[in-house]
Amino acid sequence: MGLRRKIQGELMASALPEDLQAEFHRLSEWAHTVPGKFDGHVHLRLIDAASIEGFCKSLVRRFRRYPAFAVEGQRYVGTDFSQVETLIARALRRKEDKAQVPPTPSTAN
Repeated sequence: MGLRRKIQGELMASALPEDLQAEFHRLSEWAHTVPGKFDGHVHLRLIDAASIEGFCKSLVRRFRRYPAFAVEGQRYVGTDFSQVETLIARALRRKEDKAQVPPTPSTAN
């Protein structure tokens, strides 16, 4: 474990109440499983809502509660990670469908 991760872990442990620590732990555990569930086609970015980046993204995406997820323009707020996996699967399916549709030939008159 790198020094930065160790320090961040210690800060998280000392700064969060127990219920939020448990929620963060569940989120982190789930996030580690996602790339494997989708054959490496998905990369997650966990952004702290209290950071400048998190604050700006929350404003742009109009998130007021957390954890919040944005998948190709679709939003979900809550801890039912199966809902997020459904959004991811749909987004991947849409991308796959777009890639398989042959271009329409144009007809010149």
